[in-house]
Formats: sequence, C-alpha cells, structure tokens
Amino acid sequence: MMFHWWHVVLVMIPMIPTLWSIIHIWGHEFPTPQQRALWLVLVVFLPVIGGIIYIFTGRKKALGKVQI
Repeated sequence: MMFHWWHVVLVMIPMIPTLWSIIHIWGHEFPTPQQRALWLVLVVFLPVIGGIIYIFTGRKKALGKVQI
C-alpha cells in the first residue's frame, strides 16, 4: 500500500471544524467565563462532533471579539 499526499488531506478534513471552533472561542467574549469554558471542554473532548455543534449553535452565543 502506497502513501499519497491526499491521505493527509483526508485525515485533516475532520479536524477543520474543531480547530476553527477553538480559535473562535478563544478570540470572542461570552456572557460568562463558565460558558466559554464549557464550549472549550465540549470542543476539545468531542473533537469533530463538538466542533460542528459549536459552529451551528455556540457561535451565536458569542458576544463579540476580545478587546486587547
């Protein structure tokens, strides 16, 4: 069996929602710190499913970008 570059792509595709969700959670404010922590725990411990759930439901709960 040969290893091709598209094998890496196929493995990386399911990780995209998870990585995007973590970046979005980290960069946005939430009503409470507990809500933000809960979303991070969900996305980290349920990688693909948690990321997809966050994209469809949690993104709307974010208040705005973090002010530096």
